[in-house]
Amino acid sequence: MTSSTTTPRPDISVPFEARERGPIMWGELRNEHSRYPDMLVQFSKLFPKSRKGRIYLYPTAEQARQLFAAPPPFSFTGSFLTQDTVQEFWEATGIWMNSGSEIRYKEALFLTSPWGTIEDLTVTSRSLDSQRREAPSGWYVVDACFLFEILANHDADEEARAKEFDFPVRSFSLTLSDGSSAEIRKFLTSHKPGPLKETTRRGFSINVKAQQDADDAKKDIEALTILASFASRERTALRHWFVADGNDSTQQHWTFNIPKFERRQRGLEPLVPRDHAECASFLAQALKVYRNALYPEVLDAAIYALLPDKLTLEVKIVRLVSGIQSALVFALQERMSGLTVGQQYDKFIAKFSPDFSDLWPLAGNGSSLAKIRNAAVHGEVFDQSDWKALSYAAENLHWILERIILLSLGWDFRKSAVSPAALQRFNAYHWKAEQQSLKLWPE
Repeated sequence: MTSSTTTPRPDISVPFEARERGPIMWGELRNEHSRYPDMLVQFSKLFPKSRKGRIYLYPTAEQARQLFAAPPPFSFTGSFLTQDTVQEFWEATGIWMNSGSEIRYKEALFLTSPWGTIEDLTVTSRSLDSQRREAPSGWYVVDACFLFEILANHDADEEARAKEFDFPVRSFSLTLSDGSSAEIRKFLTSHKPGPLKETTRRGFSINVKAQQDADDAKKDIEALTILASFASRERTALRHWFVADGNDSTQQHWTFNIPKFERRQRGLEPLVPRDHAECASFLAQALKVYRNALYPEVLDAAIYALLPDKLTLEVKIVRLVSGIQSALVFALQERMSGLTVGQQYDKFIAKFSPDFSDLWPLAGNGSSLAKIRNAAVHGEVFDQSDWKALSYAAENLHWILERIILLSLGWDFRKSAVSPAALQRFNAYHWKAEQQSLKLWPE
């Protein structure tokens, strides 16, 4: 591979808009089969709530010729020294090029890949000045959801306005596994480009103070996004984080190309009561159980099975039963290979002694929810007259799964949106006639 420092190259004309991008640096671009050292690149759209980060390439003619035939995805590593004596190391993965520009090299004409999208970017900075050290801390930017809206602390303007009208000013702080404290703040972001920018609160940040272990704190924040999604009945995600280790190093990370999530349906209450104290209590209790669990990843799968998504009724039923099996593993803290979902459920009932008799039976005689799931998996064709019964079955599966998770996190489901009193207003709660009308193939 000929280095770009010795290969003849055309003059680079940097467009005016490049001034708004990030720094230009040298580094190595590579894919599964090839390496492209001494690549000149520039990054843009690197703000905390960005969904689309970009990388711009300034290749030599030889590099351009090779890149034209190179399959994505690519990755990049590079570094540079800033004017204020900070060494930065950049690492981007999941780079997908967008080809289309032209470049001439002697008698030949090649197409380049001048820019591409990025999936993940991490920037590690090390200060060469020992006097410039930041206190150990973390800053994590997340999407909006109900629980974060309830628990977010007020800024100075909001506190002053609340006091003016005699509204209560509440504060929230949560102790993390490493002993540090976390609070939730509203995050301001520009949403209209150009000179007349407007700002709006479109997300939240979780601020960590007195951080002792950055890895432990990050795992806690990731857990909080999962638990907040569950309690809110709408998915939130960690998009960007910044961590200072208290010495001479900082690190920030972006995750791009996260899709827009389905929001909670209008009229559907969040799972946890609309009360600051209840939300704070739930999050503290749930985080403690989650971080001490043997299999926290199975609870993630169970919660994702609950969150809004566009699925057919049969697929939704299969997905919810799989979510219940995952939740049962988390609740019992043991792998139960070889047991049916009914046997797993019996072990859960024996341990927690909940009263789920008001809901459509998960297992047992008649058209149980597990049997409906088995019929869907094995290809039984339901006709149009079964639609109402299947929709009721899916709703009851949803409620059973939410109750199992609440109990496994140490929370009384009777003070939630899936309590018997709260479910009375839903048609699917009155399921017995539909269960009797649903006829399944003999097993």
